[in-house]
Amino acid sequence: MHSPDDHPGILLWRASNSWQRSVRTVLKKQGITQSQYILLLGLYCLETRKEIKQSYITQQNLSEYCGCDAAMASQVLRQLEAKSLLRRLSVEDARSVSLTLTKEGAEVISVIEDNFVDVNKSFFFSLGENVEMFKAALQVLVNITPRMKSTKRLNKTI
Repeated sequence: MHSPDDHPGILLWRASNSWQRSVRTVLKKQGITQSQYILLLGLYCLETRKEIKQSYITQQNLSEYCGCDAAMASQVLRQLEAKSLLRRLSVEDARSVSLTLTKEGAEVISVIEDNFVDVNKSFFFSLGENVEMFKAALQVLVNITPRMKSTKRLNKTI
């Protein structure tokens, strides 16, 4: 019988819970939840990187990009709209709405991102040079092509 310390899923769950405690502190100051933050950040990225082919961003585009359930995304987006952090506008297709970040939404993302850098540096500090390999492993687990940045250790092995 293995102990909980031998199960990668349990270890991932424990690490995630620990990281989320730190993140909740940052998000609470801005009055948003992790789900709200993920969708706001995703919308910001889609708007700034122009990663979709159509001229507007739909709830479906956003939920797929963020890897979350469309029904959950719809509820969270209504909450964000009520907080004036994004706008949902009608488009030609009556089944879709166009999503746009408001100035207030962009400001919230900016403040949180500055704080996230500190949270992540602190939380992942013990990984040292291995943080990029850890991130790449997580990307593989969620079916994203790994995008590793080079590190001193990686450069030595190449």
